[in-house]
Amino acid sequence: MKHINSRTGARWWRWRRNPLRRRSDRVEAWTGLVLGTALFVGAPLAGSLTGLAVYDHAQATAAQQRSSRHLVRATVLEGVPTSPASADEIAAHRAAVRWTTSDGRSGTGDVKMPEGTERGSAAEIWVDAHDHATIAPRSSGDSWAQAMGVGGVSTTAVGVAVGGVWLAVRSALSRRRMADWEHDWAVTGPQWDLRKR
Repeated sequence: MKHINSRTGARWWRWRRNPLRRRSDRVEAWTGLVLGTALFVGAPLAGSLTGLAVYDHAQATAAQQRSSRHLVRATVLEGVPTSPASADEIAAHRAAVRWTTSDGRSGTGDVKMPEGTERGSAAEIWVDAHDHATIAPRSSGDSWAQAMGVGGVSTTAVGVAVGGVWLAVRSALSRRRMADWEHDWAVTGPQWDLRKR
């Protein structure tokens, strides 16, 4: 006589033929298989593809920024305090600077500077094609960070969606089972009552 491990048998009973298995059990088994595949294969795949698409877009933006921005030497017109007085100053660290534009004119603007930058010191700043002060082009690290963040959110969103579908299916199947059991008991219950008499 073939011995079957009770744990293994209990785990896989929905996949084997047996008199207790109902249609709802088969639906639950197949739904679990499909959703499990979606969770462990589809979610990471969706996150990876989304992350790669975001990375490619960010790198294209960075390349466009690098082609339209360049560094110039500027003079700091006002110092940046070493110990900022308020939270706004801590966040900003902006100082007025002056530089010579490509056509020989004088350009001025506010740019971020490190704490303790002194008035009159020289600094390199980024300017755009119109000689306006701007931020540095995106780095490859920025692109990767954005891609990883968006990819992680996409993976999580797919996982949450799969979990929601699973809960909805389980709830619907549980209601169906209860209705089936009530129907079956309505048929067999009176027979039990007759046997007891």
